[in-house]
Amino acid sequence: MGDLLRRITGGFDRFQRRQRVTAVSFAVIKRYGEDRGGQLSALVTFYGFLSVFPLLLLLVTLAGLFLHGSKLENTIVNSALAQFPVIGTNLRENIHAVSKANVVAIIVSLLGLLYGSLGVTSSLQNATHQMWRLSREAARGFWPRMFKGFQLLGALGFIVVLSSVAAAMSTVGRQYFGGGGLLPRIVILLAALIANFAGYLLVLWLLAPDDTKLRMLLPGTIFGAVGWTILQALSGYLLGHQFHHASQIYGFFAVVLGLIFWINLGAQLFLYSTELNLVLAHHQWPRYLFSDEPSVERSATSSS
Repeated sequence: MGDLLRRITGGFDRFQRRQRVTAVSFAVIKRYGEDRGGQLSALVTFYGFLSVFPLLLLLVTLAGLFLHGSKLENTIVNSALAQFPVIGTNLRENIHAVSKANVVAIIVSLLGLLYGSLGVTSSLQNATHQMWRLSREAARGFWPRMFKGFQLLGALGFIVVLSSVAAAMSTVGRQYFGGGGLLPRIVILLAALIANFAGYLLVLWLLAPDDTKLRMLLPGTIFGAVGWTILQALSGYLLGHQFHHASQIYGFFAVVLGLIFWINLGAQLFLYSTELNLVLAHHQWPRYLFSDEPSVERSATSSS
C-alpha cells in the first residue's frame, strides 16, 4: 500500500513539474506556505477590520456634509460599499445611524481610521518585505514606513474614486442599453476590471522595492484584478441567500463575520498575487512535491 501511494504521488509530482500551469501554481502555493502567508493575511485582516468602520463612517459623514442630497453622494458611498457585496447594505444602515453626529463622528472616525489604516499599511509592508526575502537592513525606518503608509492610503482613496467612475459607467450602460441585457453586464464587468487592475498595479508598485520594473508586477496584477472581479461578480450569487437568513438570525454579528471573511479573502488574494510575481520573475518553478527533495531555490543557492 505504501509503495502504491508513493508511485501515485511520484507520478503526480512529475506531472505537475512538466506542465507550466501546474508547476507555477504549485510553486506559488508552496512559496506562500513557506512565507507563512496565512499568518500574514490574518494580520492584515485584523487591522483591516479595525479600519473599515471608521473609514466608512468618515466617508459617509463627509459625503453627507459636502454632497448632501446629490447623486454623487450616493454614487461614492455605493461604490465604496460595493467592495463588500451582500453585507454592504447592512453596513450602510448601521454606518448611517452613527454618522448623524457630524463633529463627533469625524473625530472618532479619524482616530480609528488612523490606527487601523496605518496598521494595515504596516502589516502589508511587513508581508511584502518577507515575501521579497529582503534583509533586515533593507527594512524601512519609522518615518519612511509612515510616509509609505500614507502613500498606500492615497492609493486606496484613488481606488475608491475609480470604483465611483466604474459605478457611473455601469449606470450609464444600464440606462443606454437597457437594465437586464447582456451589454450592461459586460460594461459593469469591464469597468470593475479596469478599476481593479489599476488599483492592484498601483499598490503592488508602492510595496515593491524601489528598483522593481512594472512589467515584473503585471502577472500578479492581472491575476489579482481578474480574481477580485470574479469574486465580486459571484459573491452575491453564492452568499446572498445564506447570508440573508443568517443576518435575520444573528443580526449584526453575522455582518461582522461576513466582513472578516471578505477582508481575509481579499488579503490572501493580494498576497498570492505578490507570490506569483516573485515566482515568475525569479523563475522559482518547478518545485518538488516533497520537502526532502531538492527544490529550485535550494539548487540555486548551492550553485551560487
